[in-house]
Amino acid sequence: MTELIDSHLHLWDRDRFTYPWMAGLPDLPHTSRPGELETAATGAIVIEAGAARDEAFAEVEWLTRIAAGSPLIRGIVAAVDCTDPGLAEAVDRLRSHPLVVGVRDNFEGRATGDLAVGASETADTLLAGTLTALDAGLSIDLCVRAEQLSELETFVSAIVSARGSADRVVIDHLGKPLPADRAFAHDGWAAAMASLALHTGLHVKFSGLPGQVPGRVSDEAANALAARYAADTLAAFGPARTMYGSDHPVSTTGHGLGLPVWEEAATSALRTVLDEADLAAVLGGTAADFYLSRRSE
Repeated sequence: MTELIDSHLHLWDRDRFTYPWMAGLPDLPHTSRPGELETAATGAIVIEAGAARDEAFAEVEWLTRIAAGSPLIRGIVAAVDCTDPGLAEAVDRLRSHPLVVGVRDNFEGRATGDLAVGASETADTLLAGTLTALDAGLSIDLCVRAEQLSELETFVSAIVSARGSADRVVIDHLGKPLPADRAFAHDGWAAAMASLALHTGLHVKFSGLPGQVPGRVSDEAANALAARYAADTLAAFGPARTMYGSDHPVSTTGHGLGLPVWEEAATSALRTVLDEADLAAVLGGTAADFYLSRRSE
């Protein structure tokens, strides 16, 4: 039986931590904890939830305590600031937590040009920080907007030049191709992702699509979103470099969508383009290999 490992789950407590980005988003729940989840997943990678920068280590310690009572939590991707002069020390501190498997500096909030390596001082600094984390044996989640994909090409190319591959680097939420009213057509997104997929080792998450749509997302719309992006994603990255993620509760509860609905929508769409063995990889095996199998290296 296929094990479902959610590669992109958010847990939070708004009484315990400050999440600046949640202000004005009343549809998001006050807390997100393992005991509150209705999910078919038996394991999950918990991704930092955008807590205030000075709370990043406290968030990891809180998640570690929760994990002691929840077998669902298999690993943690912690928040970092890749421009922080003290990043190397922060990475060393994070590595002392056995559940920390990776880090993320959320690049989608960066200005246009900030990821264009060689043309931006900021990009060069972000690259240096990214390499620091990778060299320490941690994975990197890259969360960007579709408009940033051409810049991301230069960024990933620079990683490959420095390290020989993009191993342990994953693009969150399919590079955020939505909403459709942005000036980035589906064909442009597909071409950009196909180009990025040429970089050896680079992974992608089949996640976050409902969260990119303004307002509520119906069950039917969730199924349509998953079906629209499954074939192009797998054609580019293949099952060994694609992993399922829920982005719960941002892409689910926050848009009036049940987590089981998205799990089923994604599974059904992926099943149309994959055999059972490859489906098992996307739903769990790839995430386990990417995040967990090399934790002790």
